[in-house]
Amino acid sequence: MTRRSTKAEREKPVFSASKVLDTVAEALSDIRTTDGLTFADMAATLGKSEDQAAKYCAGSAEMGVIAYARAKREWNGRFTGGLDRLCHDSRPVADADRVHGSNVLKAALALSIALEDDNQIDAFEIRANRSTLEQARDALDELLRRPRAA
Repeated sequence: MTRRSTKAEREKPVFSASKVLDTVAEALSDIRTTDGLTFADMAATLGKSEDQAAKYCAGSAEMGVIAYARAKREWNGRFTGGLDRLCHDSRPVADADRVHGSNVLKAALALSIALEDDNQIDAFEIRANRSTLEQARDALDELLRRPRAA
């Protein structure tokens, strides 16, 4: 028996610049409130001015990669979790299960070929197959993230 998915389960969130800014702003605002931080505290962590930290919390300014990395280093998943979910959940998916299976099998083949000459997988072989291995990892992660059947 197959389970029918609800409309909410099928709808993908929209990935837009404003949604990204809102998601980052929500995370920073939550961190600010939860940790009892001031804009000066956040600015010190981000390496920005108090005004800029306030703009990030309001979603009215785009954050550069250095400030983003500082925030990720300091607050980890509390900062990046919402954006990670938005990036993941808004991806277009076409024949995802077939692609997942193919990606895992391509990685298995690459590992098998790497083992043929000396029964070991060396750093060069890993670097040469890195993209294939990462695609397989992403495919397995996607499958493992799915809700468990009731």
